[in-house]
Amino acid sequence: MKKYLNDRRWRYREKIRKVIMKKLIILSEQKSFIKKPASADCIIGQENAFLRRGNGNVEIVYKNIILKNISRLIKKIGFEPLCDGFTKKKREDGVFMYIAMNLVYLKSNRYLLKQLKKSGNQLALYIYDCWEPEFDDWLRVIDQINPDYVFFCFKQSFEHYRDIYNCYWVPQSADLDYFKDLKSEKTRTFIQMGRVNPGIHEAILKYLKDHNMKDSDDNYVYRKKDKTALFPELPVLVREINRTKYIVCVPKCYENFKRTGNVSGITARYFESIACKTMIIGKKPVSFDELFPSDGMIEFKEELSDFNEKINELENNPEKYREIVDRNFEHLMKYQTWGNRCDQILDIINKEQ
Repeated sequence: MKKYLNDRRWRYREKIRKVIMKKLIILSEQKSFIKKPASADCIIGQENAFLRRGNGNVEIVYKNIILKNISRLIKKIGFEPLCDGFTKKKREDGVFMYIAMNLVYLKSNRYLLKQLKKSGNQLALYIYDCWEPEFDDWLRVIDQINPDYVFFCFKQSFEHYRDIYNCYWVPQSADLDYFKDLKSEKTRTFIQMGRVNPGIHEAILKYLKDHNMKDSDDNYVYRKKDKTALFPELPVLVREINRTKYIVCVPKCYENFKRTGNVSGITARYFESIACKTMIIGKKPVSFDELFPSDGMIEFKEELSDFNEKINELENNPEKYREIVDRNFEHLMKYQTWGNRCDQILDIINKEQ
């Protein structure tokens, strides 16, 4: 009888253990951005999507902007920074996750993350811009923090560290609260956001000239002055991408190899363009074909000799254009949302539960 009761208790405990999921507790910078970085909007969209998808299994802890400013001052005079009270408590029910947009931000939060670990908490990092020239620097900082999980948005970064840490490839996505199909008419031909790829830029200008089209914002919009954002407000950016047929997307390594090294990651702009049902033209990141159909964007020969031919083919076959953008959109909504990423992370942190 005693053995039966013990077995029954064991089965009951096993049942409870399998049902109770560990929460994902996001350490948010939303209330402590001093100088808002370029990727801040993307991270806020990620956090909001995780919170919705988590269905009670995702929690957000907002960091204190006043405390952060005081900590900076204390660090300057040689003392350890202050930490929020939650860092001194042990949470058995969850895994804390800090989203590091770059190495500078991870370093600035290093003490807070170490304090969480010191208190016995489990810790995860979600890392955005981990470039090859900084691999050794990332290694040193991650070693100091000693996280339980590391999620890299770039596959090549993940592959570099996969034998060192308990790490996983979890790609980016788009903030679908903003980026969506507005079903507006495609009245502009080309748009190129941010960096201007010289080769594709010249190919577009030649295309416009060959088709008696002016180099104007009505036909082709691009950044004409360094460090000038074309559309700083998200709703305007979404509207402008929606009304454009072709958006240029090229991995950063093609224009700034010194900064990125060989890392050629698929960034938010690809997902955002697909969400707006705008055709991507340019160069594929190495992982594009693993996330979307292989014909999901238009690439050209190295010397761009086929640029006019490929654009004309789509211009003359609007059904083919719609087929590609619709298929991309359906694939995004089914497999590549931030909600899908949230499911993946929750599955990982609960796989041993």
